[in-house]
Amino acid sequence: MTKASAVVLAIAGLTGCPDRTISKVDPDQKRVETKDIPVNINRDLDILFLIDKSPTMADEQASLTANFPRFMQILSQLEGGLPNVHIGVISQDIGAGMALSGTGCTATGDNGNLLAQARVAGCTPPSGNFISDIDNLGTRRKNYTGTLDETFSCIATLGPNGCGFEQHLGSLQKALIGNPGNVGFLRPNAYLAIIVISDEDDCTASNPKIYDPNNAFVNELGAFADFRCFEWGWECDEGVMGRTARTYNHCRPRENSPYLRHPDDLVQAIKDLKANQKQIIVSAIIGPSALTDPAVVTTTVAINAMMNNVPSVQPSCTNGTQNAFPMPRIAHFAQQFTNNTLHSLCDGDLGASLTDIAKKILEVQGNPCFEGDVDTTDNDPSNPGMQLTCTVSDVVEPDGRALETILPACKMADATTPAADAQQPCWYVKPDPVKCAIYPSKLTLAVHPEQRTTPPETHVVAQCVVNTN
Repeated sequence: MTKASAVVLAIAGLTGCPDRTISKVDPDQKRVETKDIPVNINRDLDILFLIDKSPTMADEQASLTANFPRFMQILSQLEGGLPNVHIGVISQDIGAGMALSGTGCTATGDNGNLLAQARVAGCTPPSGNFISDIDNLGTRRKNYTGTLDETFSCIATLGPNGCGFEQHLGSLQKALIGNPGNVGFLRPNAYLAIIVISDEDDCTASNPKIYDPNNAFVNELGAFADFRCFEWGWECDEGVMGRTARTYNHCRPRENSPYLRHPDDLVQAIKDLKANQKQIIVSAIIGPSALTDPAVVTTTVAINAMMNNVPSVQPSCTNGTQNAFPMPRIAHFAQQFTNNTLHSLCDGDLGASLTDIAKKILEVQGNPCFEGDVDTTDNDPSNPGMQLTCTVSDVVEPDGRALETILPACKMADATTPAADAQQPCWYVKPDPVKCAIYPSKLTLAVHPEQRTTPPETHVVAQCVVNTN
C-alpha cells in the first residue's frame, strides 16, 4: 500500500467520537503539517529582548534594529492585526559582584532592569520603562510618540560597553521575578516571548568568587579571563575542560559546578510565571554548539600566546568579521521549553532568524495559514473550493487528557463560502494572499461559523498532508 493510500484510508475510517486520542492523518509525521489554533485567540504578547552589550556585539545590535520592522510585520498577521504588545529590553550585564577596572564590569551592571533610555542621538524613548502598544476598541493606545520601529531602535541600541562576564540567565531571573522596577511589564494572561541575542555563553555565578581578579586565585580558578566560564560551566564527553590545548566533544552544561549555576535552576522559575507552559516561547540567536541544529559537535581550546598563554575557546562559527562561541548553556535552557527556536548568530544578517522567531510566536498565538507546502490535490471535485487531505478537530484538555471532536469538511456554496445547509461547525480552506503572503501555499484554514461557543481553552487541531518533493 502506498503512503498516499494509507492517508486516504486513515481519514475514511475516522468517526466523530468525542473522547479519544488525537487523530493522525498519517503515521509518517514528516508528511503532515499540524496546526494548533486557539478558538479564542489571546492577543496579549509580552516580548523580552535580552541583548548582549559586551564589546563584540555592535554589528549584531545594528542588524537587530534594522530587521525589527520585518519582525513586527509578521506578528501583525495575527487575526485582528498587531497583537497587544509590551516590548522590553534587558542586557546580559548584571555586573560581577565588584567593579573590575578596565573590563566594563561594575558591581551590579544593569541588574535585570528594563532599559528604556534613549540610546540614539535625537530619538525619543517610550514614556515608561518598556514599549506598550495596545488595541483599545479599534484605536491603538501607545506610550511612545514616534513609530514603533524608531522607538525600539532608540532603546535597543545598547552599545558594546557591557561586562564581558555574560550572565544571561541571572539577568532573566532579575528581570522577570520579583523586580519592583519592572512591575507592569508581565501580564498574567499574556504570552511571554524571550529572545536572547548573544555571541558568548552564560556565566551566571552561584559563587561570585569566579569573577575575582585576585592573583591568589589563579591556581584554583584559572587565569582571570572568560575561559573560567567554560572550564567551570561545561562538561564534555572527555570530562570537564582543562587548561591545555585540546579538542572536546558534545559539551553541555556542567553538573554540580562549584561556581556556576546550572541552567535548570532558572527553568522552573520561568515556567512558574505561567499556568499554561505553552504560553512561553524562548528563542536564541547564539553561537552553535553540540545542542543546536545544525550541531557543532567539537569545541577547540587553544593557547593564546599573545595573552600570557591563557587558554581560550575558539569560535564555533564565523561569517566574515562576525563570529560566535559555543553556547551550550543557553541552548540547553531554551530547549527546556516546549516552544523554542535556536538560530546561529553567524548566519549574517539577523533578518532570517528574526523572521523565523516571529513565525513561531505567530504559530503559538494562533496562525491559520499553512506554513508548509501543503498538498493542494482536490479530494472532492464535486464540492467547490479545495478539499485537502486533512483531519480537523476541536480539542480541549480539561484535566490534561485531550478530548477530541472531529469536524467534517464543509459543504461549500462556492470556493470561499460554506453552504447555508452546511453542518456546523465544519472546516474549509481558502486563499488568503494578504495574511498568508510569507507562506508558499497562501492558504488559510477556516472553521464555520466564525463566531461560536466552545468550552474554555478549546483549540482547533488540524493535520494536513504536505508535498515532500
